[in-house]
Amino acid sequence: MSIRKVAARASVALAIFSLGITSVHGQTGQPILAEGFEGAFQSDPSCKQGVCNVPVGWGVWFIPRNENDLPGVNFQPQADRTTARVRSGTAAQRLWADNATFTGGIYRVVNDVQVGARLRFTIWGQVWSTNDESPISARPSREIRVKVGVDPLGGDNGRPSPLNGQVIWSPEQEAKDEFIPFTIEVEARSPTVILYTYTTMRDNVRHNEVFWDDAVLEYIAPPPTVTPDLPSATATPTAAPEVAAIPAATAQPAAPVTIPPVTYTVKAGDTLLGIALDQNVPLAELLKNNPNVRPEALQIGQALIIKPGTTAEVAAGSTAPPPETAAGQALGEANASSPSASATPTVGQACVQAFFDDDGDGKRDELEDLVPNIQFVLTTGGNVIGTYTTNGVDEPHCFENLPNQAYTVAGTPLDIYVPTTPLNDTLRVNGARSYFSLGLRRISDGFEDVSPTPTPRPPLVALNSNLTVGLLSLGGGALLLIGAVGFIASTILRRRRL
Repeated sequence: MSIRKVAARASVALAIFSLGITSVHGQTGQPILAEGFEGAFQSDPSCKQGVCNVPVGWGVWFIPRNENDLPGVNFQPQADRTTARVRSGTAAQRLWADNATFTGGIYRVVNDVQVGARLRFTIWGQVWSTNDESPISARPSREIRVKVGVDPLGGDNGRPSPLNGQVIWSPEQEAKDEFIPFTIEVEARSPTVILYTYTTMRDNVRHNEVFWDDAVLEYIAPPPTVTPDLPSATATPTAAPEVAAIPAATAQPAAPVTIPPVTYTVKAGDTLLGIALDQNVPLAELLKNNPNVRPEALQIGQALIIKPGTTAEVAAGSTAPPPETAAGQALGEANASSPSASATPTVGQACVQAFFDDDGDGKRDELEDLVPNIQFVLTTGGNVIGTYTTNGVDEPHCFENLPNQAYTVAGTPLDIYVPTTPLNDTLRVNGARSYFSLGLRRISDGFEDVSPTPTPRPPLVALNSNLTVGLLSLGGGALLLIGAVGFIASTILRRRRL
C-alpha cells in the first residue's frame, strides 16, 4: 500500500474521530444554574435572630456560637438583599456581622446532575471589613478567609453539611473592596451536588461584610463514554537519528547556589505574636531572624524573615535531570539541555495539626491544646501520598519532600468532636511549607446557639443576696435614726417656745 493511501485513510479516520469528539462535547459549557440574585429573596428559617433573607433556593449556614465563646466571636451572620455593592444588575447577596465575627456562608442544593460529568462552579465575591465607616477596608479584621466549595456526593443523605469532609474547596483569595471570581471544578459523584460559599475572620471590628453575586454552575465535560477503535494505519518506519556521543563530564569545582529566604509582609492589624502563630514558627526564632525589628513598632509593608536563606553547593557546569525525568530514561527521550540549577526549591512540605478550638475562631491560639488520635490523609490525583495520626504533642507534623504541586489533605475526627473548620483543604506546595489546621470542639461542651447582643459590653456586677439584704437593712436603720433625731429636735424646740 502506498504512503499516499495510508495518509488518506488516516485523514478519514481522524475526521470521523473528530466528529465523534465534537458531538460528545457539544454539551460542554451548558449552564446547569445561572443566577444573578436579581429575583425574589425569602427568609431562611434556620436563622434564629435578626434578618436572614436569601435568594429563593438558597440557604444560610454558620457555625453556632457557644456560650463560652469570647465576646464578639462566632455570631450568626445577618443576610439580606443589597443594592449597594453589586457586580452586575441591581442586586447581590450580603452577609454581615456588626462588631462580631462569623464563620459561614450561603449554600444551594442542585438536583438532576449527570453523574460522572465534570462541573465548574463560579461565583463572584467581595469583602468589606473596617473598624470605622470608611467605604474601603480601613483597619480590617485580620485573617479574613474566603473560598467556595462543592460537595459532589450531595451532603449527608441530602442534607447540607459544609464541614463533613466531602466538600472540595477552592483556593482562598483576597477580595477586599472588589469583586473577584471564586471557581472550583469537581466530578459529580451523585445526581445531587451542593454549592457553598465560606467566609471567616479573626477580629470583631465594626463591619465584617461579604457580598456574593453572579453564581454559575456549568458542565465542562460530559460523563466518560466508550470511543470506537480507530482503523489501524501502517506507519512508514523512519530511521532514528543518530545520537552523537557525549563525553563524560569533567569534575568541576563546586559553585554555590543561594536559596532565598521565606519572608512575610506585615499587614494592618498584625502583631509579632500573631505572625509567629500564623506562620507556625516560635516567637523566639522569629525575633532571632529579625534582630532589628521591635515588636511594638511594626510597620505596614515591612518584610519579616520567616526562614533564612541557605546556600547549597552544585558542581559547576552540572545539569541534573529535572525531577519528572524517570531513572534510566533513554537519552533520546530526555531534553536536549537540562535547565540550570534554580534558586526555587523543587520540593516542599505539607504540615497538619488538630487543636481544641476553645474560642471557636478557627485559628489555633497560644493557649489552645493539640488533639490526639486524629487521622490525616494526604492525596493528589486520587492517590494516597501518606497518612498520619496525631499524638497531641509533636504537631504540626510535616509530610516531607513533596514535589511542587497541589495536594488534598483531610482529617477524620472521632465522634466525640464537632469541627469548627472544614475537614479538608487544598494545599499548594511551592518549595516551602503549607499548613492545614483542623479546629475541633468536644460535643460534651455543648453547642446550643446563644444570641446575646453582638456589641460587647462590660458585665454588670451581681450583688450577693445576703449582701443586698444587709445593705437594705443598713439603709433602713439609717433612715429610722435620722427620723428619731428629727423628732427629738422638734420636741426640744417646742418646749423652749412654751
